[in-house]
Amino acid sequence: MKATIIGCGAIASRWVRSLLADGRIEITALVDPDQQAAQALATRYGLSAACATTLTEALAHAEADIVVNLTPPELHYAVSRSALAQGRHVLTEKPLALNLPDALDLVHLARERGLLLAVMHNRGADPDFLAFADTVRSKGRAPFAVTADTLVALPGPGFRSAQHLPVTTDLAVHTFDQVRALITAPPTEVTCTETATGFLAAHSSIAVITVHFADGSLFTYRGGYIVDPALRTDAGGDWRVEGRGFAARWAPDPNRARHEPAAGPPAYQRCITAMVDALHQDGPLPVPAADNLASIALLDAALASAAHRFSVPVPEVPDARP
Repeated sequence: MKATIIGCGAIASRWVRSLLADGRIEITALVDPDQQAAQALATRYGLSAACATTLTEALAHAEADIVVNLTPPELHYAVSRSALAQGRHVLTEKPLALNLPDALDLVHLARERGLLLAVMHNRGADPDFLAFADTVRSKGRAPFAVTADTLVALPGPGFRSAQHLPVTTDLAVHTFDQVRALITAPPTEVTCTETATGFLAAHSSIAVITVHFADGSLFTYRGGYIVDPALRTDAGGDWRVEGRGFAARWAPDPNRARHEPAAGPPAYQRCITAMVDALHQDGPLPVPAADNLASIALLDAALASAAHRFSVPVPEVPDARP
């Protein structure tokens, strides 16, 4: 199968490395308004891919069965919808969309066209975190009081310096995947604030998000893009859980990858491999992104809360089964 990658920023290197290592997908085009970024990516990995400034241009000049959507979050819906409407499978970075109606529209369109639609969810699928969640659910008893800190230092801001609410739309979405694995009761209400700390850097920002759940559980998140790497947490977060007579913590060392040999491929590579596996399975293609709708409902409520400065109910996710 042949793929067009749209968006040639820093995250594109992960996808290119993973697809090249897999070997089942040929990258035929790179799309970015910044042609220097596209050319640099092609040169770095020895790709003989066409370079284009728009998806329409790329699809007109290069064969593609798949579009890999690595654009900024506010473009995800439009780009993914255009690709699906033109009969291409879509593999997209998170979030699937910025609101639930758009996400549902993508899922329904993929099903109508018999196309694969899959979204990156590497933090929510991290086996170490899932083992922690299993321990909490098996040894603890709801309701739980859960906190998570995720502070990420970026070598460069990329698109985030011009992005509205960058922590909520680009970082907290990972945490929504994680907390869904930890607390299985439906979320009911979200309160979110995000404040830019531009005195540190153009992309620096801190978000605080509180989620109430139907079983009485409470989740509080503090996340941010910071400047000093010495202050960062692991990208998966620093989690604390307390229940009646139970307490647990999950806090991976953010420096462990520098000092310990990797225990298999990184989570993002495993996630991409699973997407490619789904493309090659027998029978009707699945729409794995449907499993992400509950996270988008949380994001939808968080963005509404941040905009209006009050708590917002979490929209109900309709049954998206085929």
